[in-house]
Amino acid sequence: MDQEPQFTPRSEQELDDIIQDIYTSVLYDMASDQAPSAVKASADAAPQPQSQPQPAVRDLRHDAGPKRRRAPAEKPKKKKQRRARRRGWPAAIGAGVLLAAFLYWLVVFSPVPFIKKWRDIYIETAMGTMTHQWLATSFIPEEVIDTVMEIRQSIEERQEEISTDWSLSGLLSGAGEKEVWSELRDDFFDLYPEIDRDSFEAYMSTHRASDDVDENGYLRIDQAGIGDKPTGIYTTNGDQVLAIDTLNGIVIVKVTGEDYVGRLAIVKDPAQMGLGLARNLGESGSVIATIAKDENAILAVNASGFADEEGHGTGGVTHGLVIKDGKTYNDYVGGNYKTIGFDYDNVLQIGKYKDSSKLKNAVEFKPVLVLDGEAVISGSAGWGIQPRSAIGQRTDGQVLILVVDGRQPGYSIGCTMGDLADVMTRYGAYQACNLDGGSSSILYYNGRKITRPSAADKDNGRRLPNAFVVYER
Repeated sequence: MDQEPQFTPRSEQELDDIIQDIYTSVLYDMASDQAPSAVKASADAAPQPQSQPQPAVRDLRHDAGPKRRRAPAEKPKKKKQRRARRRGWPAAIGAGVLLAAFLYWLVVFSPVPFIKKWRDIYIETAMGTMTHQWLATSFIPEEVIDTVMEIRQSIEERQEEISTDWSLSGLLSGAGEKEVWSELRDDFFDLYPEIDRDSFEAYMSTHRASDDVDENGYLRIDQAGIGDKPTGIYTTNGDQVLAIDTLNGIVIVKVTGEDYVGRLAIVKDPAQMGLGLARNLGESGSVIATIAKDENAILAVNASGFADEEGHGTGGVTHGLVIKDGKTYNDYVGGNYKTIGFDYDNVLQIGKYKDSSKLKNAVEFKPVLVLDGEAVISGSAGWGIQPRSAIGQRTDGQVLILVVDGRQPGYSIGCTMGDLADVMTRYGAYQACNLDGGSSSILYYNGRKITRPSAADKDNGRRLPNAFVVYER
């Protein structure tokens, strides 16, 4: 059976000593919130017994009876640490402000070439849109933006009076009549010199002729659809071949760069080129599939720009010249815009043409990419990085149609005007010009789109006023 605890009676002196020890402990706790001098003053002011001299403070841990635990030694230390942290906040905030100011200067004003290059491209890209210019104007000073955009203005001024000069190139031959595969086989690489022989023959050796030759005997390889498996065929430039259509004389090539993916269509016969119009031109545009089907076209690419208030234009009001089959549907705007069209000899003409009577199908846009065999633009040139569309022609008459996807990080962010010119010259363009781009850029082939438009309607793309088309043979 447990015994009750026994308490030893205390004398008056012992009780007085205990009270004094408790009082001293309280003063110790208060020391963390007061200056040392204040603690000393408080202790000096404490009432002292008058009857006896003040005894020395004893350690209560050696007293008998219940023991009182003193406050943890860490307590005043933690409070001091919190106070030190509070005193450090203004310094941290000041350092953060200085760092932010330095980073702002670095981004907006730094002359470091790498930073300047991407700052300029950022400004050009934002200012090249209709609805997102605020991405630059909201935090970049106007004088910095103006300095960057002056580059574009100077290029447009240099291009104002230039135009194509086909007298240097000789006659355009085109690709001649279509041939069935059994007759074309021996001459295939003469008519399709851009195809790499080894990769093509490797493909043909592993595929049955019945898989790729249609009921009329024409070779028609088509892996150009989005998500289709690669053919394993390459061009002599090392790019993947997605489609070879000997019925219509078309080759589709996948072109890629550091940050972009696109499609290049090589059209063998320029006589197949035409211009398709929206059904309700002047009121609303049509999606590219509708334009292509209305024209019985195998291939189509967006062409003219159009009124696009707040990015919600319907594609019905065309910007610039529109000529279809010799009939003018919209007048030219001139200025820095260039007429882009085919004459009655199926020759692509680019320049400032006020007399449109010699043109069969034409639109108007800018800038010129390749003139008389020479690239006339390089780098971003004031236009930034965007989805792009372009058209060109080689000295043998073959037409090059290029679309680069953009505004899709992880897949393709777009390309510069210089990138377009590089692809065009790599495939032999003698003349080439940029078409409307951005969310309008789209390429259609064989019943479906084969690029990924950045428009809100991913399936059909934007409504357009017109499109360059390639008619079936």
